[in-house]
Amino acid sequence: MKIQSAFLTTVALSLTVATFSSLSSAHEGHDETPGIQAPKGGLIKSLEETHVEVISKSKEIKIYLYDKSMKVQTVKPFVVSATAELPRSKKRDPIPLTDKGDHFEATYDAKGIHRYTLVLKVMDPKTKHDDSLNFTIEPRK
Repeated sequence: MKIQSAFLTTVALSLTVATFSSLSSAHEGHDETPGIQAPKGGLIKSLEETHVEVISKSKEIKIYLYDKSMKVQTVKPFVVSATAELPRSKKRDPIPLTDKGDHFEATYDAKGIHRYTLVLKVMDPKTKHDDSLNFTIEPRK
């Protein structure tokens, strides 16, 4: 009886953990997209109707937006803002973006910091709501 009771308790706990794990991952929903290669070699994450690729080299940042079939989109209909969140201090620096037609460009001097979080707020014209994406950037010379 005790073995059967212990087994049932273990199964119940496993199901509870699995449920909470799947709920927390479903809530985030916008993470690195497995199986999708970043066309330009950057970091890629997905929204409902759009994939977002960030390329960072030294102080330069480029942001590309793709549709579901990975075709580059013009950035004009999207509303995108960027901030850099610095580690430990959690200080946020706004990063002005420049519309280059098929991508956004920006320059950000991390001032010797080896890593920061690029926070993008994206209003997708197809879904008509705002989403937030976080990219870990490690500036390289």
